[in-house]
Amino acid sequence: MRLSDDRHYLSAMIGRVYDCALRPELWENVLLELQEEIGGCRSNFAVVSPGGRVLIEQVRTGLEPNDPSQQFLPINPLLPYALTWPLDKGFWASSDYGLERLRATRYYKEYLAPRNLHDAVFFVVTREAGGFGHWGFVTDTNRGVVTDRQVAGLELIAPHIRRAVEISTVLGAQRVAADTYRAALEQLGAAVLILDGEGQPIFANPPADMLLEKGEPFRRSERRLRGHNDATDQILNNALAARGGFEALVAAGGTEWLVFAVTLDDAKRSNGAPGDRSTLLVLREPRAESHNPVAIAARVFGLTPAQVQVLAFLAQGHTPEAISEIIGISSTTVRSHLSELFRRTGTGRQADLLARALSMASPLRDAPVIEAPSS
Repeated sequence: MRLSDDRHYLSAMIGRVYDCALRPELWENVLLELQEEIGGCRSNFAVVSPGGRVLIEQVRTGLEPNDPSQQFLPINPLLPYALTWPLDKGFWASSDYGLERLRATRYYKEYLAPRNLHDAVFFVVTREAGGFGHWGFVTDTNRGVVTDRQVAGLELIAPHIRRAVEISTVLGAQRVAADTYRAALEQLGAAVLILDGEGQPIFANPPADMLLEKGEPFRRSERRLRGHNDATDQILNNALAARGGFEALVAAGGTEWLVFAVTLDDAKRSNGAPGDRSTLLVLREPRAESHNPVAIAARVFGLTPAQVQVLAFLAQGHTPEAISEIIGISSTTVRSHLSELFRRTGTGRQADLLARALSMASPLRDAPVIEAPSS
């Protein structure tokens, strides 16, 4: 696994991932290369609703034009795990779900097995009320199961893919060339700066100018950008020193900011002279990780992954008997999970359970779907 064994290859791959933040059409090449690393036969990069509806599809490889994969997504037993699975950690089907258990599901019997598909690994990159963004790979029976070493290798690149998606989302998934930064970035609502190799701002869009005037979380000082305190200044120095991508959370004036940084090669200074190294700095206020009621209920009531799975399919209108077939466990086990859901939520009927869980979505905040980068 070259991602684990060859640090030069890993560094080069990280650079290609951040290229995708500014050139979304490159995602397919990156995923195909990673797919080859694990011997996969399919790759996917999409935003999917918790009920299995594809909202946005950025990359889809290895499928025939009329492949019915999307019509089987509503019974994919792995989807509910994406509601609570940790970001940057691979969900490895044969290990985290169990190969025998997977083979007992309707999804495996009706879709995977007839196509000789065998194992999968996926990563969640965004979570919102309407859906979650994810990328991943599928292997066939000739390749066998994914190995723990391969999952560990993919986990080295996963944080960088997530950051590139965040930056691409902030940039509106536009292709931005060095000589068009000003025209494109001045239209954005997020604060965006470009710093030269010495930390001097060579571009700041209007929202960034407003923050710099306030001096929070960053300020101009003797032509160099500085943090408003020592801790923030250290974060800024780390961002400038990082090769590839960087992210951190900073607090200033009662507001928290997520800071994303990407190294820009061959960027131009404002006077047209080439810079040796520049950094794109993006600041935004953190979103709640998810406003999906099932995900919120999982946190509030301390639900296990299996209980989340049952609750998610109940919320889609499936009966306990149907859930048994979908997720490959006995009806008795489903009923046991249901009893525990009743106990944890203080309810006694399915209707009351769903009403309690679905009421967890806050009516006070909009939660738009975060789109995967699209060309």
